[in-house]
This record gives sequence, structure tokens and C-alpha cells, in this order.
Amino acid sequence: MMLIERMQYGLEESDVLALFDLIDQNVCLINLETKTVTCSRSMQKEISTKEEILLDDWLDLFYVYDQFGIQHSLKHVTKKETLYSKARLLFKTHHQWVRCAFKPLSHRRVAVVIQPLHKDDNSISHHMLLAEYNQKTSKVKESSNVLAAVQEKQTLTDKPPEMNFAELHKQMKAITENFPHGLALINKQWQLTYANPQMERILGKNLQSLYKHKLWQLYPISDYYLFYRHYYMALEMEQPVTFDAYMKERKMYARITIYPTDDGFTIFIQDVTIRKKYLQALQESEKRFSLLADNIKDVFWICDESFMELMYVSPRFSDLFGISLEKRRDDPLCWWKQLTEEGNYDYILEGYRKMRSENCQIEYPITTPSGEVKWIRTRGFPVQEGNEKYIVGISEDITEMKEKEAFMRQSEQLSTITQMSAGIAHEIKNPLTALKGFMQLGAANPELRDSYNDLLLSEVNRIESIVNDFMMLAKPASSKQLEAVNIKQMIDYVLELYQSLIAEKAINIDTSINCGEYTLESDPNRFKQILINIIKNALEAVEYKGTVCIDVICDYSEAKIVVKDNGKGLSEERLKRLGEPFFTTKKDGTGLGIMVTRKMVDDLGGTIKYSSEEGKGTCVAIAFPM
Repeated sequence: MMLIERMQYGLEESDVLALFDLIDQNVCLINLETKTVTCSRSMQKEISTKEEILLDDWLDLFYVYDQFGIQHSLKHVTKKETLYSKARLLFKTHHQWVRCAFKPLSHRRVAVVIQPLHKDDNSISHHMLLAEYNQKTSKVKESSNVLAAVQEKQTLTDKPPEMNFAELHKQMKAITENFPHGLALINKQWQLTYANPQMERILGKNLQSLYKHKLWQLYPISDYYLFYRHYYMALEMEQPVTFDAYMKERKMYARITIYPTDDGFTIFIQDVTIRKKYLQALQESEKRFSLLADNIKDVFWICDESFMELMYVSPRFSDLFGISLEKRRDDPLCWWKQLTEEGNYDYILEGYRKMRSENCQIEYPITTPSGEVKWIRTRGFPVQEGNEKYIVGISEDITEMKEKEAFMRQSEQLSTITQMSAGIAHEIKNPLTALKGFMQLGAANPELRDSYNDLLLSEVNRIESIVNDFMMLAKPASSKQLEAVNIKQMIDYVLELYQSLIAEKAINIDTSINCGEYTLESDPNRFKQILINIIKNALEAVEYKGTVCIDVICDYSEAKIVVKDNGKGLSEERLKRLGEPFFTTKKDGTGLGIMVTRKMVDDLGGTIKYSSEEGKGTCVAIAFPM
């Protein structure tokens, strides 16, 4: 007590330690302000350290699992209480159990008296510690008085410590009992000394009844060679070792970690069966996907919504586009511009923009750096994954398909030309044969020549009609001249043109034109010819006192013209053949009128549809964009 009182009035640590050195006592003075520890001479010899060390280095002298108790005592020591703790301290080459008595001093300083314990000493007795301490200090009178005073004050004022080894052990046990993974302690004799409940659940055994059994008695080395090899490896290297293994008895995958200690080693086991199966399934899925991606010509790709970051692209990219993947990554937005013509830029950009919100497909030609021309079809669509949005797509080489389509078109055109050539020859040959015959007859009988003039003129007109229809078919769409067309005026013109036929057959004309102020941008000549062909066919199809209805409806998007008659109509088989060259239901028809009409409607950007029912009439619906 005298010594403590003198320290309160400024006695230096070195003076205090000099007094304890006289009685060969292991003492450390801790300065909590500077985080330093000053050790007595005896303490320096025992632990092979300097006189003054850092607090963290001093704590490292204790066994790692016991440092918590030392730190707890330093934190909770008060002026009225002396705390005691039991811990393992490194004495040069080995750890040994010691008793630590923590006594608070002035200026945030703490004196720690450290005394080694015997092997059979398993408890912390405050009075025993002080009694042994008093015996050793009897040689120095002043030191005896000091320690007697400390003991007297401890007896009168101190209460049992709030935190002792038993309580710390209780807390540590609660932690290990509730640890989420298996934990077991093996001593130096390879005996099981502890296993938490989770370890028993994982191994499927009641291990408490097997404490002090040798490890190989529980798990034979011949059956668990892999495990023992890692155990020896951890002990030899004195480092933790982690490995994965399959436990046949439990039919589970486990991740095992071995921590070597001075007393043996600690084993942690984690059940990773679900994770392992998931990883195996994922690896199998990736393997199948890689097998698919590596063996097809198409290119799969995944990128972010901005197309800036490429998440995945299949290995066939370079083969398809002829450029390296690095160039694609370096210029993510415009890499394709070096491969295609400038006229395709807007079309491709618009396609990629649509892929951010909907399923979109674009087709465009490219020229690879090697000069090879290809057609590419790219399809992409958005995918939402949590808060992230991605674009998933596929690019494929459709060059061969385009070549086949071009060949088919050429074949169809050639077939059509051949068919039409044969039809032209047949249709023109008939009137030519008649002309030739009548001219020969006229040459033999000059007096009859004038009576054949009307017949000759009729056959010439037929040839002229056929030639005009073919000239109309051959007329290019680019030659159209667009201007504002009044639909009502055009219909009135055509009806006036066929007024004599209408009057002759007493045909009832029913018109309904609802266009208001709308006008149609179209080629007047083509539009007029379309109306002439459609209305004329309707007028010729009806019987005496038949009816022809003409309805026109216009809005901001299109003008729809419907011409309906109540004539004989067409069978389903004949309806399908409408538009074929030289197919006609008229006695004197050429079979080219409907073909010409369809061609002109298509040139003007419109559509035409025929519907008919035998015995009820035919309906023609034409729609033009406004």
C-alpha cells in the first residue's frame, strides 16, 4: 500500500520495478495512455523480451484464445477491485498456465503480477495467490509491508470479481455450442476432447461418449487416408489447412479446416453439399452451353442495356465478322460501321435501339476485312435480372439463305417470263392466223376484200390491247408522278366513261363516298386506270338491272375503296387463279387486266383483295396510304 501511495505522488515505473526485482517477482506495469508495457527484470528473463514493449506485442505473448480474458480484465479493472485471470503465457519456447493479478494505479496505469501455475492447479484462489505472494516477499521488509497492506485492503474492501475464468469459460462454451459449423478439439495424444452439437449432427454420432478415444479408433486411417494426410500436413507446417472431401457414410460434401495448436489441433467442418451440387450443376450447364456455342456457326452475345459492356460472346465472333473480339470491345457502339455501308447505319442503330425494349430482328450486309461479303441477321431482346437489365442476342450468317432467295426469285421471274412468252405467242398467234387467212382469201378474191376489213381491224385491235397491257406491266414504278387526287372526281369520271354500258344494262349504281376534305397523294394516270379496270369488270359481271356498289372511306391513315357487284361470282377454285397471266372469265378478255391492276396498286403502295361467292357476286377492296 505504501508503494502504491508513493506512485500516486509521482514514483516512476523504474523505481517500482526495482523494488519488485529485489524479490525476483514477475511484474508488468501497463500504461493505458501510451499503450506500452514495462517489464521487471525477472519477467524479461522468463519471456525473453525487452524492458519496454507495446501493449499489442505484450498481448501476443498470451495464447490467442486467452487474450480475450486479459483484455477484459484491463478494460474492467477499477480502483476498488483487483481482478484475477488465468491464461497461457509463452515462456521462451512453450506456453504455460499463469495467474494474473490486475491492480489499478494512478494516471491510467495498471500493475500486473504474473505467477506460473503447477499442472495440478486448476482453480484461481485469490487468497492462495496472495498467501504465496506474501511468502516470497518476506525477505524485503518494505515490500512485505506494501503487499500486506494491499492484502488487508483487498480483504476489507474487495468483492468477488465480476468476470473470472469460470464466467469466461461459460461464454466461450455458449459460443461454440451455437457455432453454425462443426467444431472439435483433438489433443496431442490424438484424443477427442470436445465436439460441439453441430459436429455431432454433421457426423451423425453422439461424440460426448467418445471423448478420450483416439481419432483412428473412431475413423480408421485406411478408410480416411485423405483426412489424415491433411492432418499431418497442418501439424508439420504449423499452418491451417483447408480441403474439401466427400464423406461416404453421411453422403455429403464437407469443407474441413485444421488449425494446429500447442495442445493438438482444432477441426472445423462445414456441410457444403448443397453448394457443391449447385456448383456441379452450374459447371455441367456451362459445359453443355460451351459445347453448343463452340460447335455452331451462330454467335451468342449478352451485354448491358447501353451496349457498352459485353458480358459474354461466343467464340465464333471472329469467324463471323472477321475482326478480333478486342476490336469489338474497344469500340462497343460503332464496331460494325467499318463492316457495312453508310446507308445501313440508321437502320442498324434503330434496330439496336428497339432491342432495349422489345424483341427485334435486323438483316444487313457486311464486307469483312478480307473482302468477303456476307449477310448478317441479328436478333436481340431485353432480359431483366433483379435490378439489372441486359440485352441477349444472336447473330447468324444468312448469306446462303439470301443467295437461295435471290436464285428463287430469278427462277420465278424466268418461269413467269417463259409462261408469259408462251401466252403472248399463243394470244398473238390466233389473231395473226386470222389476219393471214383473210389476207390470203382477199388476195385470191379481190372483190371480197372490203367485206373482211372489220374482221381484220378487230384482230389488230386485239393484238394492240395485248401489247398495251404488257407495256403497262413493264412500266417501272419509279416513273410515277405523285400529286393530289380527288377520289370522288375520279370515280365520277369513270362512271361517266361507261354511262352507255350502264344505261344499256339498266345497272343500279350505289355510291357512298366519305372523304370530306381528304385528298390522296397518288399518280393520277395509274389511279384512274385502276378504277377503270375494277369498275369495268364489275359492270360487265352483272346481269340486266344488276347493282354495283362503290364505297369510299377516308381517314388520316388510308383511303379504302370497295367495289361490289351482284353478278355470278366466282368459285373458290377460280378465285385462287385470279391474276394469273391469260386467265380470264370473259369471252373476249386477255387475262392480263387483273395482273396489270395488281402491279399498279403495288406501285402506288396500296393493297388489293378479292372475295367472291358463286351466285352472289364479287367484292374488290383496295386500300391506299394517305
